[in-house]
Amino acid sequence: MLWPLAVGSLLHVAVRSSTGTASDLAILWRSGASLAAGGPLYDARLEFIYPPLAGWLLAPLGLLPFRGAVVVVVLVGLVAVVAATVLLLRLVGIRVTSPVLPGVLLVLAHSRPLVGLLDQGNVDTVLLLAEAGVIALLLARRDVAAGALLGAVCAVKPTLAPVVVALVVLGRGRALLAAATSGVVLTAVGVLTVPDRAVFFSDVLPLLAGGNRPELTPFNRSLHGAAVQLGLPPALDLALRVAAFGLACWVAWRRRSHPQAPLEVVPLLMLGTLLASSFSWANYSIYLLPLLVTAVRRDSLVRTWPAWAGVYLFATNDAWHVEDLTGLPDTLLRLLPLAGWLLLLGACAVVPHRSETAAPYRRSGISASGLGGVPPLPLDTPIR
Repeated sequence: MLWPLAVGSLLHVAVRSSTGTASDLAILWRSGASLAAGGPLYDARLEFIYPPLAGWLLAPLGLLPFRGAVVVVVLVGLVAVVAATVLLLRLVGIRVTSPVLPGVLLVLAHSRPLVGLLDQGNVDTVLLLAEAGVIALLLARRDVAAGALLGAVCAVKPTLAPVVVALVVLGRGRALLAAATSGVVLTAVGVLTVPDRAVFFSDVLPLLAGGNRPELTPFNRSLHGAAVQLGLPPALDLALRVAAFGLACWVAWRRRSHPQAPLEVVPLLMLGTLLASSFSWANYSIYLLPLLVTAVRRDSLVRTWPAWAGVYLFATNDAWHVEDLTGLPDTLLRLLPLAGWLLLLGACAVVPHRSETAAPYRRSGISASGLGGVPPLPLDTPIR
């Protein structure tokens, strides 16, 4: 009975987003239109900060009227999120006919990350599907395809670059090589074909390394953003960032031998990067969905109440701010998504490590490689 609620909520978000300002898409649309007309890709204010290859993918949008481009991006983004959710739930044994699917979609439709991304006309919803695709391919042991997909995505927008570290943790050398090859080749294509390619290296990369534009500092939810807003010493800022990413790597390393390790290792490294990056939007929490769907498993890292308290802090709509509140209290309220990320990582770190073996599969007569190339679930996982 949850389907009417889920579908209605998703349609409401789609209509509202299609008629909104789509501030992020406006930047992408202008740059794509400029490149399609033979002009420069990068604007004078450096609002467009994607790699050169992204310009050619956005050029067709620039040929559309802006409102038409908004509708296209919102609908594609919504379909991508639904597809990613279906795929991820399938990987943990949840069928499309299960009431869990509309329940998850209903929660997503009211979550801060999805509402924010669609409202801004952002393409990270499509990257979520790419993340899910990489995880599915890794689970199916199709390492070359997984790496090729990852490299292609990073050549367009390197948000999924932390997955490269996940490949190292998982020991997937073939996937790593494929990612490097496709990423380098496609990046070269973009660099060689965009007229103002030099701007990306001389201006855009230093800007990103420094934490994006100064006027965006109040929206930075990473540890670096918190350090700047709270006036913390640079040395403490660096130490906190290294510690957070190191902790994420340690937790991921503990789980590298888990039967479904990519479902945990990939989002854990994304979580560590959200904390340690020079700039992180709160809406990037959408990339943690693969970790959260593992809650249906009894051996999941996120089957604890502190983990979901953290999820509440970064997934709820931005309704915490008090009118006319200023100073430290206002800053702390704005940093609640960061607190949620830290709480989730801490909860994952204290879960006792459970070593997994293939013995149950051998006893049951099922190959540990799974059926159809997809690894099986542990026997204590309910199939819905």
